[in-house]
Amino acid sequence: MDLLGLSRLFIFITSITFFSSCAKLSYLYEQGVGQAQIILEARDNEEVLNDSNIPDDFKKKIRNISEYKKYFYEYWHLPSTDIYDETNILNRDAVTYLVIASKKREIKPLKNCFFIVGCFPYLGFFKLKSAKRHVKELSEKGYDTYLRKVLAYSTLGNLDDPILSTFFKYSKYDLAETIFHELFHTIFFVKGEVDLNENLANYVGKEMLELYFKDESLKIAKHNTREKKYKALKQEIVTHAKTLKKILESENWMKKKNEFLTKTFPASIQEKCDELELQSCWPLKIEWNNAVFSAFMTYEKSQNDIEKLASKFKDLRSFLLFINTKHEEYQKSKNEEISFEEYLFI
Repeated sequence: MDLLGLSRLFIFITSITFFSSCAKLSYLYEQGVGQAQIILEARDNEEVLNDSNIPDDFKKKIRNISEYKKYFYEYWHLPSTDIYDETNILNRDAVTYLVIASKKREIKPLKNCFFIVGCFPYLGFFKLKSAKRHVKELSEKGYDTYLRKVLAYSTLGNLDDPILSTFFKYSKYDLAETIFHELFHTIFFVKGEVDLNENLANYVGKEMLELYFKDESLKIAKHNTREKKYKALKQEIVTHAKTLKKILESENWMKKKNEFLTKTFPASIQEKCDELELQSCWPLKIEWNNAVFSAFMTYEKSQNDIEKLASKFKDLRSFLLFINTKHEEYQKSKNEEISFEEYLFI
């Protein structure tokens, strides 16, 4: 990494630490060190590609990612950046581990807020041991918790993120979609609105996948058929989350919640998997609680609204122009009573 990159890393880490409460300093310090290691231990792509110890399938995906990046910036008519110009071969099964928590009677994630970057419905840890310790602490305080692995993430353009070996776990089309998703975060991000940011990036990632692989229409169609089935299954989960929310607001909620989680929900999900002819009914492999449902609500609830809004524009560029214009209007209005997501869909 060059001196400019090092200085940006130092400024980013020290700024979020300095302006945070003492209770968060330990967490931020550990995350700062973890982020520094991600950046500093990365090697230039050409060096990795010339390393005989690196598997050929890894090298192929590095080259593919470079092509996806090139296409992304050309499509948006933006100058390229140094993101994904280096690669870090990690010695763990995920780049970070997210911990989501909810109260026993809420389908709502516990918010964690930081200076500059805003609030998030989770905490991320580079060390699995630290994530598990946090889960234990939250559980002892009476929260439902959910720990999940993350293979890719973005520092939102604050740093020159490297390619991570965890990316290579993705299949061909999932990898391309993920890269487009993460790169979109670097050109549009609304502070404190994780739901909207994720759902917009999901939409753009899928649309850019279609554009990039337009000559592989049959294979993409097969991929999309699978994705539509997964989306239908996720929507079924969101519907059940709303049902559980009503249960939690009723009398005798503990008994009703237990019956819902052990009988009603799994039976309905199995029925949906059979209907969709899915070989693997993955939701049945998860231990469901309020925190898990909260995670699904975060990443799924705005998808239909975004697709409907985007259909009014001729392409992604004109859609993003509209969103940027609306965001500028929202900032000028200084209306803190509603979120930008609500303002966007008025």
